[in-house]
Amino acid sequence: MANPLVRRTALALASCALATFMQGAGAQSSVTLFGTVDAGLVYSTNQQSTHADGSTEGHSNWQLGGGNLVPSRWGLTGSEDIGGGTAVNFTLENSIFTQNGALLQGGTLFNRNAWVGVANANYGTLTLGRQYDPFSDNMGVYASSNNWATLYGSHFGDVDNLNEAFNFNNSIKYVSPSFGGLTVGGLFSFGGVAGNFSQNRGWSLAANYTRGPLSLSAGYLQLRNPLQAALGGEAGYIGDFSCANADASYCELHNAQKIDIYGAGASYALDTVTLALSYTHTRLSQSQYFASTAQPQGADIAFDIAELNTTWQVSPALQFGFAYIFNDAHPDQGSSTRIHQINLGTVYSLSKRTALYAVVIGQKSTGAGLGIDAAGGTRNLAQIPNLVNSDSDKQLAVIAGIRHNF
Repeated sequence: MANPLVRRTALALASCALATFMQGAGAQSSVTLFGTVDAGLVYSTNQQSTHADGSTEGHSNWQLGGGNLVPSRWGLTGSEDIGGGTAVNFTLENSIFTQNGALLQGGTLFNRNAWVGVANANYGTLTLGRQYDPFSDNMGVYASSNNWATLYGSHFGDVDNLNEAFNFNNSIKYVSPSFGGLTVGGLFSFGGVAGNFSQNRGWSLAANYTRGPLSLSAGYLQLRNPLQAALGGEAGYIGDFSCANADASYCELHNAQKIDIYGAGASYALDTVTLALSYTHTRLSQSQYFASTAQPQGADIAFDIAELNTTWQVSPALQFGFAYIFNDAHPDQGSSTRIHQINLGTVYSLSKRTALYAVVIGQKSTGAGLGIDAAGGTRNLAQIPNLVNSDSDKQLAVIAGIRHNF
């Protein structure tokens, strides 16, 4: 007859094994490491340099660019099925400079995403943390810069956030399930400033309808104190409106009391050709770009931007694209500046994970001009996004590189 102690021990071990098996069967989980490494050569004309006496001149430039077709990044994403059709999800994601391996936004570790939430097919997805808003998620798919034209092909300064120049800290985001092709989403970002509930606060609403080859989107976004709330302040922000070339670039435009953006977009697939159209209206309130001794609070400026984007999938591996972007920038106190931009490019997939790309971008600025010169007047200075601004009203860029996903 077996020893009672041995029998009890065997029974306990069997019970533990059964419990472990049942727990594993009811709660499947996974964690995935993912990312993109993207690098290429960038040639541009008329990049402005400023002399000690304040005079400027333009020169062509060759440089190594990173995160061109897709931002170079790495991250962790995971999911745990907790039963009842509900899963707990998380994402931690960081962008890096391929050129030197540095982190963006003053060394912030997870500057793209740092959120956790729950998802249910019947009730939608609720997430909390640092994340992108529904308006930018939905509208960004219509922009050529998010598909084939690289970040240099984005809208002027990405002022309408379709390339997601900024995301939201301290935020709660909800995206509904699909109701016959219609989804809606919303986000609220707490400012987190004691005694001032509105400072750094943001919110966004958006809707998307997809049916067959047709896609429609519309939405709205507002963020107070965008430079500090989302862009890391003057020390952390490296975008088009940073102060890297303060004598001539569009330094301080994003340093505003608030930013309001609304827009709509649509796309339609015709066999191998897809047409996309988007329109956005952006207003920066009390931008410090226009601040002076007589007007220390700055002034408002609005941007109306429209893009027509066409892609042709010649074969499963080869894609061509063409886009025209029109931007009408009009300060409340001043005349309009109209910026015309053409993107032309191709992407060739070597495999499911690796692609080669080449893009040509041309920009022409007309009207009053937004560039402020050393004497305090304005100049018409073109600026292809993410490059040093031109010393004239024209600029051309050629970008070629390789992108690898893992």
